[in-house]
Amino acid sequence: MKKKRISITDIAQALQVTPSTVSRALNGGGKVSEKKRQEIISLAKKLGYRPNPIAKSLLENRTNTIGLILPEFTHHFYSRVLAGIESVTSQAGYQLLICTSNENQNQEIKSTLTLLDARVDGILATISKMNDKFEHIQEVMDSGTPLVLVDRFSEEIETPYVISDDFKGAFSAVDYLCQIGCKNILHIKGPDNLSTTFNRFMGYKEALRKHEIEVKEELVLESSDPKLVEKIRFCLGDLHADGAFTYSDYLAFEIYKLAAELKITIPEELSVIGYADEPISTYINPTLSTVNQQPFEMGAMSANYLLNKINDSASPLEASRVDTKLILRESCRKMDG
Repeated sequence: MKKKRISITDIAQALQVTPSTVSRALNGGGKVSEKKRQEIISLAKKLGYRPNPIAKSLLENRTNTIGLILPEFTHHFYSRVLAGIESVTSQAGYQLLICTSNENQNQEIKSTLTLLDARVDGILATISKMNDKFEHIQEVMDSGTPLVLVDRFSEEIETPYVISDDFKGAFSAVDYLCQIGCKNILHIKGPDNLSTTFNRFMGYKEALRKHEIEVKEELVLESSDPKLVEKIRFCLGDLHADGAFTYSDYLAFEIYKLAAELKITIPEELSVIGYADEPISTYINPTLSTVNQQPFEMGAMSANYLLNKINDSASPLEASRVDTKLILRESCRKMDG
């Protein structure tokens, strides 16, 4: 049988005082003698009284909850983003309501509406890669609910965001490949409509331009291409790619498999750099060079931006690009000297 929750009214009846007197005593309000306050607090502890968070939130017009929408949890990157967010929100006394979109726009829309219905105090979101419309995001903003985007953003949405500096991250990776003598550098892009895909591709092109190397269309592949495996095989075998930079560490692993099939050695004949510094990068052989995006720092910064907005709706729009770090491992040749 379900145990009855002790209410302020129960305490008031037991002590023959009004519920408002109990409420003031428990919440540090005035007009209650110290003796009566201690008597009320003591009985509340004895009976196991716990404040009703729903009633409290209605009174204060706050729920002390923050909604979080992430594409998934399987990638180490997003688990580190979550850890960074939680390190800030828990310390500030907020609970997280977490939803996943599974990179599906309809699921993202449902999650957004669910969080609004739950009257969260603010929302942190990584928009899904299948996103092509943002009415649900606009609905969040129109409702007055503070919103901060994490990892991905759209110029159509005027709201604070925290992303990694993908342009610099990609540039540093491809610049290194050029410096060790790579001339035919394969690039596998990410999903079409993501800011991260565009910025990493721009970094790739700028590094080639710096070293006066022509961008060859046949060496730039789309990760969504159903013939991707065949095209990677063609780039490695027929076009003799000597370097590769990929949108993710998982795409780099596809290159590893085909290089092994074609008996192309890494890093002697082919230097490879991935992106995101997923655990797979240290498990595969040879260990994979990659770009670390500092996801924990990204999560913590986005949570701080949201709390600023919750506490002061007039606070200015904040936007940051977190520095990336090139992590060199065994998949790249060493620089001469």
